[in-house]
Amino acid sequence: SKTPPHCSQRSSGSHEAKRTAMASRVIVLAGLVACASAAVVNRLGAASRFVCGQQTTIKISDSANAAGTAQWTEVPMSDGVCQPLNNKQVTAIEFCGPGTLTVSRMQCSEHHEYKADIYTHSEKEYTTNCETISTSGTVVDGHLGSMTIAC
Repeated sequence: SKTPPHCSQRSSGSHEAKRTAMASRVIVLAGLVACASAAVVNRLGAASRFVCGQQTTIKISDSANAAGTAQWTEVPMSDGVCQPLNNKQVTAIEFCGPGTLTVSRMQCSEHHEYKADIYTHSEKEYTTNCETISTSGTVVDGHLGSMTIAC
């Protein structure tokens, strides 16, 4: 009795071709995933903390834990773009890395520069180190309206 053609074993050439096709599909899929991941990282990076280089970050503290240690929240900043905060509870600002930070009681649209405090970090003095700025006694004591970072 003869075995029907659809039940017979496939030739090794056909099996090898399918294996190669599957490997090609896996490579294409991996490439698509890598491109999509790079696009997401690039998009997130544009709005991330890396303003004047990855060492420059701004954080604010408007609360403390049970032990009294300041709790910090990173503020996303862009070079030269005013960041509205309108926060009455900020007690300290952590400014890391080089750049010029301007803090104001005023909102971005209404006289941000008026009586603002300006903190400048040179590239030579502030590479990775940070300055913790207490808001007590400054123009933003009791109300931080907005901030700007410039590189």
